[in-house]
Amino acid sequence: MSSSPQNPFVFGEIIDDTGFVNRTAELDQLVRDLGDGQKIFLLSPRRFGKSSLVATAMLRLKKRHIRTVNLTVSSYSSYTQFLEKFAEKVLRAAGPWERVKDWITKFGREAKPEISYNVNTGEVNLSLGRGSAYDPGPIAPEVFALPGELAKNAGFRMAICLDEFQQISAFNGGSVENVLRNQVQEQREVGYVFAGSQPSLMQEMLSSSRPFHKAGPQIFLDKIAAADWKEFIGRQLRNRGRVLDDAGMDALLQAADLIPYDVQRIAHELWDYAELRDQRQLDASDVNSVIATLVANQSTYYEILWEQLSARQRAALQAMAYRGDSEIYSQAIREEFRLGPASSVQKAIHSLDSRDVLDRYKGRYFFLDPLFPYWIRSRTG
Repeated sequence: MSSSPQNPFVFGEIIDDTGFVNRTAELDQLVRDLGDGQKIFLLSPRRFGKSSLVATAMLRLKKRHIRTVNLTVSSYSSYTQFLEKFAEKVLRAAGPWERVKDWITKFGREAKPEISYNVNTGEVNLSLGRGSAYDPGPIAPEVFALPGELAKNAGFRMAICLDEFQQISAFNGGSVENVLRNQVQEQREVGYVFAGSQPSLMQEMLSSSRPFHKAGPQIFLDKIAAADWKEFIGRQLRNRGRVLDDAGMDALLQAADLIPYDVQRIAHELWDYAELRDQRQLDASDVNSVIATLVANQSTYYEILWEQLSARQRAALQAMAYRGDSEIYSQAIREEFRLGPASSVQKAIHSLDSRDVLDRYKGRYFFLDPLFPYWIRSRTG
């Protein structure tokens, strides 16, 4: 018995080249600039495919024999832990042992960390200090200087991604930005991409009063155009003997709001739906059935989130779910949904943005989870 064809739609993980849709210009710029040692700022709302874009760029750089390092800043609970993992990953990428042992010895004399190195696996473990009272600030310049020193002395190039970069300001006050900027701007052999999924915070970090002002070019990820999605989804289905009609395709893309994660998620579930029914022809009714199932499966999560919101926040979300954000401040909409004065609406919207329920795209607010408004309408309709 032959196995079922693999689901061609991937979400919730890093997407490889076969599942990549468009982003050609952004990918080319990332690879070119990082290879040239440029410092780049990648701004993107959540679920727009930022991490997959960076991972693909890093893979292409590896094929050019450029050493790569990828850290997610928000993964670390303290400045000390972040510095330790930064050093460990840089040393691992710069290996083998013969290449880094002299630096490790020099660094050990100056910083006095605890360092272990497994010659067989290339694993580096580094501890800068113990206890909550330990201050990593004095050694931070040495750690951030590490990529440049290794690359310059050993004659290779390196590319480093610091993902969720907006979270770095939570470490050691704001001084970490100054220290990092002072070090990376001297590293001609090392490219950096500072990627963030909260564009408003990232743009604040790049303002004239902050250290990274004019430190490098900015790339802002747009939604992927409907035409590109239609070509990709249609091709993936046709290659496996299935067809989704035009109305079904439009229903899928409208439900996903062209957000890459959610387009792939709904398409993935539609594929499984068709597999279970051995169905070759798909239409809008099938898409709507899949969406209804997804919303129902997430209803517990939505219910918990809804209960945590204030009455004014709920009212604002109801208005958004039914009318969008274009006229949410108008008197007619405020009266229809009992939103109160415009200042109160603005406060509610901003608080929902800070909770990652809403985000901004080209000056407009949108639901980070585009199926949430479906649940709101099903509950209040």
